[in-house]
Amino acid sequence: MGTITECGKSLAFVIDVTLILSKSACWRCSGSLADTALLPCKLPMALSAPADDEQLRVKWTRVEAGTEKVVLVAQGGAVKVGQDFMGRVSLPSDAPEMGEAALAVTGLRASDAGRYKCEVTRGMEDRRSSAILSVRGVVFHYRANTSRYSLDFSAAAEACLSVDAAIATPEQLTAAFHDGLDHCDAGWLADRSVRYPITQPRPGCEGDLKSRPGVRTYGIRLATEKYDVFCYVEKLDGEVFYPPSISDKLTLQEAAAECRKHDAVLASPGQLFAAWAAGLNQCDYGWLSDGSVRYPINAPWPQCGGGQLGVRTLYKYENQTGYPDPEDRHGAYCFKGQHFTSFNSPTDVTFSLDAHFCVFEVVIRCVTSGEHFCFVKS
Repeated sequence: MGTITECGKSLAFVIDVTLILSKSACWRCSGSLADTALLPCKLPMALSAPADDEQLRVKWTRVEAGTEKVVLVAQGGAVKVGQDFMGRVSLPSDAPEMGEAALAVTGLRASDAGRYKCEVTRGMEDRRSSAILSVRGVVFHYRANTSRYSLDFSAAAEACLSVDAAIATPEQLTAAFHDGLDHCDAGWLADRSVRYPITQPRPGCEGDLKSRPGVRTYGIRLATEKYDVFCYVEKLDGEVFYPPSISDKLTLQEAAAECRKHDAVLASPGQLFAAWAAGLNQCDYGWLSDGSVRYPINAPWPQCGGGQLGVRTLYKYENQTGYPDPEDRHGAYCFKGQHFTSFNSPTDVTFSLDAHFCVFEVVIRCVTSGEHFCFVKS
């Protein structure tokens, strides 16, 4: 019995596998930024009955560049946790059932994504299994095209919605900080607090933490005060692309027309950030739907953003305010929504990216325009 997970892009059809879909609940092996995920430790066979003096030992590791880093080791009530996961991982029970030792990971970060291995040992016997964790969502700073600090709380929330995102929570901003987000501009968050993340302390950005890295906070503010905003986008329900047909730079109006030629529209900043988080890499400034000009970089090229990864923004003024004039000429980033299709299995099923599924054990390929994979929990 198995349940298929979501793919990074539209699932058109599946090959070389027959699925019998289970209606039973499954472990969640993907999660949203700052959320909690539960990784299963499904073993191929149970351990034999224990002797009186034999204790169960559970070890979880994360596979990175061919090496394994300790996440958690538990035996006889003693628990050791790896440095990167301190305070964020646990076993659901102090005495996990034989052959079952799921790992709970809280405060999910994008850097938590990857392959995990569990090993359950009792005496001379051991069983091993693995799971794959994916993490969705990205936090980004957003500024109105007028000036710095021009959004009250209501306008900040509306600004995020207008670019296909939502105002971020403090937990999401903290998770993004741990993944390297550094921005010396205070922005609204969903709880009406104002904060900003600093990974590299420097003059002018000390805030309440002085010379220490961390998320600076102004506390809860009056809704009428004005700042920038931190937005959050969960996923990309479609494709963002830079049309290869562009040979000459375009005005904003021409860029919108170019996207229409491809049955698409100008992408929003939220869609571009989601595409960047999914791996989009393009060293060309391009118009977006809000009139801003940006480009996404996932490769550390010196000529593109000084070797730093992220979405680069072209401002009109040196103080990093204002959008380029609509008659200026740049490229374009287009967005085309995806239509989800169904395929015939013993039970006819239509797959949607809104559902959450498990990622485990059996790998099948999604037939899409990119190299993406599906995983089946068996």
